[in-house]
Amino acid sequence: MQILHGGFEMDRIDAMRLFVRVADAGSFSRAAADLGIGQPTVSRRIQDLESQLDAMLFLRTTRALSLTEAGERFYRRAVDILAEYDEAEAEARGLEHEPVGLLRISCSHSFARRVIAPEIASFMRIYPHVKFDVIGDDFLTDIVGEGVDLAFRLGELTDSSLMAKKMVDAPRALWASPAYLERKGTPQVPSDLEKHDALIFRHTRSTIWTLTNGSQKEDVTVDGPFRASGGEILQQAAEDGLGILLAPGWLVSDCLGTNKLVRVLPDWNAQSLSIHAVWAAGKLRGKAKLFADHLAEALKAKTQIC
Repeated sequence: MQILHGGFEMDRIDAMRLFVRVADAGSFSRAAADLGIGQPTVSRRIQDLESQLDAMLFLRTTRALSLTEAGERFYRRAVDILAEYDEAEAEARGLEHEPVGLLRISCSHSFARRVIAPEIASFMRIYPHVKFDVIGDDFLTDIVGEGVDLAFRLGELTDSSLMAKKMVDAPRALWASPAYLERKGTPQVPSDLEKHDALIFRHTRSTIWTLTNGSQKEDVTVDGPFRASGGEILQQAAEDGLGILLAPGWLVSDCLGTNKLVRVLPDWNAQSLSIHAVWAAGKLRGKAKLFADHLAEALKAKTQIC
């Protein structure tokens, strides 16, 4: 079925693409600028779509544009349908092995820089027609609101409405600069950490570090003068001798072998940090699945602690 306006015919695929573009942009004017058409034209076409569906898709105010409940449901289904259509079109053209288009990714800033960015470069050498838009944010991005195709979340998942797949469990260990250890002494047993300065993630619910060594397990209450929400900030604080950092190997990988940071209590490990691929709805497919699979192979090597 087609949506008609003043002699203009727009089939449902085009209508969905326009709707998704407006939802991702968060405004009619930004979507219009992206598409190179007038803002009134975009508004009219969205109104035509709403009339055809007999549902309001957007809440319109003078300051903001947001999806209604019906709009959010339609967005999830539209993204899925468009992905299926693109795959079908590519297959018909014999391009099933040549994914194209934009892939929007969300993850923490440090994970983006240390893990995602290098793998994007290698992925684009294989699939040169894929474009990337990376949202590096240490707060959880609204996947639906930002039009994110694939997010990577570290630690426990809290949003049960999203689809998720565990990629890997990344071991964590203790790290400090040689200058800090020279000044404050090197811990010999986990209980020594109570007398040291800990560098703490602001999002951490507890300041108890649980360490294991084979069958041994110890809980240590830690504290320190420095907290931050970003992994790279904490890593820099560790390099600057401000304290001991509990972190996965991929975060501190640039410092190892350069003597900027060394392992503390090398026989002891902390609970692993789970890394999940997360997406809005449906089955992971297309270029998002290809990139998740590409990253999974790299994570096996990047998350090891030597």
